[in-house]
Amino acid sequence: MKKVLVISNMYPTEEHLAYGIFVKNQVEQLEAEGIETLLAVNTNPATGKKNVLLKYAKWALNVGKVFRANKHDIGLTHSHYVFPSGLFSYYLKQRHNIPYIVTAHGGDINKMAKKSGRIRDLTEKILQNADHVIAVGEELAQTIQQDFRVGKDRITVMSMGIDRTVFAEAPNKAEAAQKLGMDPTKINFLFVGNIIREKGVAELIKAFKKLNSSQPSKAELYCVGSTKDVNFTTQVKELAVGEPGIHFIEPMPQQELSAYFKAANVFVLPSYIEGLGLVALEAMSCGTPVIASDVGGLHYLLADEAGVLVPPKDEILLYNVLAKVVQDCGLQVNEAQVEELLQIHDAKTIITRLIALYGNYSK
Repeated sequence: MKKVLVISNMYPTEEHLAYGIFVKNQVEQLEAEGIETLLAVNTNPATGKKNVLLKYAKWALNVGKVFRANKHDIGLTHSHYVFPSGLFSYYLKQRHNIPYIVTAHGGDINKMAKKSGRIRDLTEKILQNADHVIAVGEELAQTIQQDFRVGKDRITVMSMGIDRTVFAEAPNKAEAAQKLGMDPTKINFLFVGNIIREKGVAELIKAFKKLNSSQPSKAELYCVGSTKDVNFTTQVKELAVGEPGIHFIEPMPQQELSAYFKAANVFVLPSYIEGLGLVALEAMSCGTPVIASDVGGLHYLLADEAGVLVPPKDEILLYNVLAKVVQDCGLQVNEAQVEELLQIHDAKTIITRLIALYGNYSK
């Protein structure tokens, strides 16, 4: 098989560890299986119209440079995020007849495509001209099929996969908590994700404050994530002022992050939208049950009592669930269903399926 050119508008660096880390993980897993990859990625998370224009212009030049230097060795491009990444794959197919696969992650369909009619049209064009489309969740696949008129036979539902050697259950959760300075006699709730409005962080803080007033000193909340919007992060931290049980922690390498998943009693993901919710699977893999919003891929992921689903944007109902967890001293889930999910989403399984797809479409 020829080389695969991986194109992504998100890719991590030492300064921005969580920025598209799932793409980097998949690239490394592909390389470990003998698939040669080339990278044409954006590593700059800067926001603001001017910054976005500048970083994407630089990224476009890099895509062209990498392709020209390796064009005879490239058999396929794989773009992560339909727009803007897929636009490069579409262009290379039109101009150089290079086949492409595009992975839709959720925000590109549920948010980006709704920004303007032009972006929506480009998103549809990219999807319809792709040799194959990967959707990270069931609901996302249905949206692509129905709203963007892509045939069901050209869509595969496949997450980015979880490395179960990294995200594994601790032999003793109480000891794991103590190592991180958590109080194992309390219920330790964990959130991992960008500190942005769409992740439901404000509602989580409000729900936890209510919990702390009704059942003081029985729980702690740990929020691990990076700042994308300084104003919003400031607002969220102001909400938490005077609440000693709320802790904000900066992003960290996944080996360190897994320690928090192992130590926490319950993981909470109250997102407004979510293509799949890979972090929920990472928590499950560490033996930590999940409470999450009933949206997107999470609706399917936590079905059959694999976790607890709550309506998005509702701090009162979220509080009720948190309070019940504290009252019950934990959260019980369907462990057999969780294990079945973990096997389906195991990175080894995912990479085997992805390589098979590459073989079907590579030149």
